[in-house]
Amino acid sequence: MDSIIFQGNVIGMLMYIIPALMIFLFIINGLEDKLVERKLYLACGIGVVLGTIAELILYVSGTDLHTDELGYSSMILVTPFIVMMFLYRGTYLKTFRLEPAAVHYSGGYGLFFGGTIEFWKLLLTESRYPDMSVGDFMIITFFGLASLLFLGGAAMWIAYAIKNENGIRIAGRLTILYLFFQYLYASALEYVHFGLHNLELVIGGLVAVFIVSSALFHQAYLRLPKIHS
Repeated sequence: MDSIIFQGNVIGMLMYIIPALMIFLFIINGLEDKLVERKLYLACGIGVVLGTIAELILYVSGTDLHTDELGYSSMILVTPFIVMMFLYRGTYLKTFRLEPAAVHYSGGYGLFFGGTIEFWKLLLTESRYPDMSVGDFMIITFFGLASLLFLGGAAMWIAYAIKNENGIRIAGRLTILYLFFQYLYASALEYVHFGLHNLELVIGGLVAVFIVSSALFHQAYLRLPKIHS
């Protein structure tokens, strides 16, 4: 019960996987009989698979690690491009993009994609820094929850853009926005692990990414198309 793996799995499920499922169910509420059930499962499953692959690449490449020479520069500059590349590729799959309800499927894909990345990231953080305080741990956890919302909303915006044949352009803009998100996240990590920055600035950054991520997701949700039988 006290193992790092057990704690990481439980907290990761509560903070990422279960919220991803609940938000996705909210998106498709009342539309279950109008959507292809198999593709709903596929959207969530592909999100988990590609999210795991993306995090594995980040782990193997070491871009998520702090170095004495570069700090978290590699994570700030490289992570957004790897994450958004996989997010775009999954959203562009023919299985989903040719559907009238492409945005609905993409919402589920993005939520589970983001939830999976943050799940593994949280597990790695716990294994690397087992002596973090509860407060520090919650700061990192809530940054991950904001990332889940961001990627869920980003997938829907990319799906809208693909329909209008400008998916690459929108994905590029979201990548730049996600880069600023990673900068604030890196600042939080520097506070947690190295005592840099002020707590007020870190909390302010957390509030800012939550507001932006929530707004991005909410505006994408408001634009969901009507689905007819």
